[in-house]
Amino acid sequence: MSAQDAAVFEFIERVDGHMSIDALLDDLLQVVAGFGFEHMIYTGLPGGDGSIAPLVKTNRFPQAWWDLYVEGDYARTDAVCQQVFSKVEPFVWDEVDPRFSARDGAARIAGEAAEHGLADGYVVPLFSRDEWLSVMSFGGPEKLMLSPRDRGAVNLMAIYTSSVIERRQRKQPERGRLSAREREVLLWTSAGKSCWEVSVILNVSEQTVRFHTAQIRAKLNASNITHAVVRALQNGEITLGQLADQLGDIK
Repeated sequence: MSAQDAAVFEFIERVDGHMSIDALLDDLLQVVAGFGFEHMIYTGLPGGDGSIAPLVKTNRFPQAWWDLYVEGDYARTDAVCQQVFSKVEPFVWDEVDPRFSARDGAARIAGEAAEHGLADGYVVPLFSRDEWLSVMSFGGPEKLMLSPRDRGAVNLMAIYTSSVIERRQRKQPERGRLSAREREVLLWTSAGKSCWEVSVILNVSEQTVRFHTAQIRAKLNASNITHAVVRALQNGEITLGQLADQLGDIK
């Protein structure tokens, strides 16, 4: 076993023993430095018009870069983010599909990242209890040369690290975020009813239904109604039983 392999497994052995998340991240960054990384972030990715800022779980990216990223709403254009939405598997930043890296603004974002010490990086999509899609992204100032073995080691460390963070930062489902009427609208639209049909069922205007639909998507940070249903189920806003009952009502 190489010294680098030993460092990875020693990290995994002590991952649960850190007194704080900051101490865990200090340890992680010390180990991944051997692969060329100096920075990392663990965050959810926004759906629709949502911002990435409130989805961040831990952040060790350069602060000046992150401030610029959030202020410019770069997640919408960043080729790395778009790649994750398209293909949920680990990848090096320069492996991004050309259809994303060629979009307006993508090259500028990559150039600005390099200016802040993030010339290349590696993304590991991860499971999160609170977000529909999360990633741990590592970055460094030089082009990466990661072997398949290196990638597996980083994947493993990311999984163990995220697991500890999830346990320690676990959120309870936020009850009451949706109003009773919003839940009604969500259930009927999830059953395939149009805004006009829901307006007739609920005896309200179609404009009111559209307003409620927009509010539902905004509150749940959802890109469309299907995504909203998934988020509502995750948050305990609605139940599978209610969905089944609603579908039964339209037979």
